Amino acid sequence: MKTLKLFGILAMSLAFATSAMADWDFDVSGQISAVDPAKKTITISGPGGQLTVTVLPYTEIKGDDCGPFGQDIYGTFRDLTVGKFVQIEAIPYGGYNAFNNSNANAINPQTGLPQNMQLTAKEIEWKCYPRAY
Repeated sequence: MKTLKLFGILAMSLAFATSAMADWDFDVSGQISAVDPAKKTITISGPGGQLTVTVLPYTEIKGDDCGPFGQDIYGTFRDLTVGKFVQIEAIPYGGYNAFNNSNANAINPQTGLPQNMQLTAKEIEWKCYPRAY
């Protein structure tokens, strides 16, 4: 009976671990250098160059520590302005499955980002405080 319980616990933990690894995303940071309201894209500039990110209707856009008591505030596409430093949690355009062998060459090993550099934002966050000046 003990081995049956142990096997059940092991099987459940394996199922939860596999579902946690299935969320394959990228974290990128940079300063917004261009906003295209027609295409709903933003271009961010960072040490590695420029990167265009598509913003979808269900993308979570929020400001960290922006409220009157330091709470997060949720924004819209209009809040993404040129010059704002953002941290983006993104997925490759069209989806990506890390466990699929046909996607093995889709990631650039030097940057860790997709080869075609097309990303879709899951979450965009900017910090309100503290600021350097």
